[in-house]
Amino acid sequence: MRRVILAIDEGTTNVKSLLLNPQGEVIGKGMASLSIRFPAAGLVEQDPFEIIEKMKASITLAIDSVEDDVAIDAVAISNQRESVVLWERSTGKPLTQVMSWQCRRSESLCDTLRQDQTFSRYVQDATGLVLDPMFPATKVSMALEQIPDGHVRAERGEICVGTVNSWMIWNMTQDVFVTDASNAARTQLYNIGEQGWDKTILARLGIASETLPEVVSSSQVVGMTKTFGSLKSGIPIASQIGDSHAALFGHGGYKAGVVKATYGTGSSVMAAMPTLPSIRHEISTTIAWQDDTLFYGLEGNITHTGSAIDWARRMLGVESIEAMCQLAGQADPNHSVFFVPALSGLGAPYWDLEATGVFCGLKSSTERADIARSAFESVIFQVADVFNVISDELPEKIEYLCVDGGPTQNDWLMQAQADLLGVTIRRGEVAEVSAVGAGLLAGLAIGWWQSKDELEDLENTFTLFSPRQDKHEYWQDRYQLWSLAIKKARLAF
Repeated sequence: MRRVILAIDEGTTNVKSLLLNPQGEVIGKGMASLSIRFPAAGLVEQDPFEIIEKMKASITLAIDSVEDDVAIDAVAISNQRESVVLWERSTGKPLTQVMSWQCRRSESLCDTLRQDQTFSRYVQDATGLVLDPMFPATKVSMALEQIPDGHVRAERGEICVGTVNSWMIWNMTQDVFVTDASNAARTQLYNIGEQGWDKTILARLGIASETLPEVVSSSQVVGMTKTFGSLKSGIPIASQIGDSHAALFGHGGYKAGVVKATYGTGSSVMAAMPTLPSIRHEISTTIAWQDDTLFYGLEGNITHTGSAIDWARRMLGVESIEAMCQLAGQADPNHSVFFVPALSGLGAPYWDLEATGVFCGLKSSTERADIARSAFESVIFQVADVFNVISDELPEKIEYLCVDGGPTQNDWLMQAQADLLGVTIRRGEVAEVSAVGAGLLAGLAIGWWQSKDELEDLENTFTLFSPRQDKHEYWQDRYQLWSLAIKKARLAF
């Protein structure tokens, strides 16, 4: 019987389950897709029960993918961040849908709160996050207003407010209500300097502390499973961590000089630091993870990268991403088109909700291929915007930009990113880095490995994209023109 850690990565669009052996190798996989609902303009929701059922399905698929019998030593969890759900403590019945990180329902409340500049500044100093509907705080405040007797029930401790990891663990154990420091830090309710729920923010938003979970380490046994689909009772849940943080850990981000970029629907660029860095408006300061020590993180969240390519693909009437890549490859490298995909405003480093998407440089000679290529270029330019801010804050030289996510399989895109930044891009063979990172943290918690030094000895294979000096100058020239396009996107209509 093969000993494994079951690492569950619950994302926005699917749930993946991986089986990791003591050598850190992935020996089994399973995946189940998730649906997303858009019930009204600005509202984005998911079904909390569907998440649980798709977890069970992906676990079964992962176990069945291995011919030999497996003994699961521990469960590890990485999860989509900022998405939040409220449920009844006594029954586990959801009181809301999962309100997605993409949901903008609390935009008007954020606008009102930002008018109080003293409070707005306090929130950013305490949590490291700019007031924005992406974070759960304001959505939770509105949800409690809409639940009958919501505030009274919250004060009595009858309501649980949790990010998706908390919901997962609650259902797997049937009674444990916890979160880890990385997920707590993304709620905009957690004081990252004092490392506790912030009383000032809770009071202003009318959120009772009794609704919130206990904050624990990212690498710690928090409870045992009850029978859960294919999972037996009595398996320790040994890690939980936000997916972007988990990817950074999986890339070895606990070492100096490592920055990671996760490319997906949106993108995240993140670096870890052992001490609390300065709070900056352009990027978020957060907690990367907590194990035997606390690591802080600098992060920039980009709203539209993969989704920008897909949006442009649909507008051009191209059938598939593969066909979009082929079309973009036919473009003149010196074309004049720049696409700023501010389709719901701009995230880091601009945080401009009023910005609108624009195509700049259109001419009578512009071809469909030029527009297609501009969509791919918008990804590397947006990553560069955030990377440059983070690199200015780090005390050491950046050795690698470690990358993961579906778009990183595009070799042209990764080489262009390396050429633009002048930094080597390192892409691992295993795509599911978030799950692997959570699995490594779980292995440390149960004694599979005694220290992070041992993780360095595990087998890893990478593809490197080294920057080319002649192309660096070409991309820097185009990057300057991108900066002009950004200014046009930020002009108010």
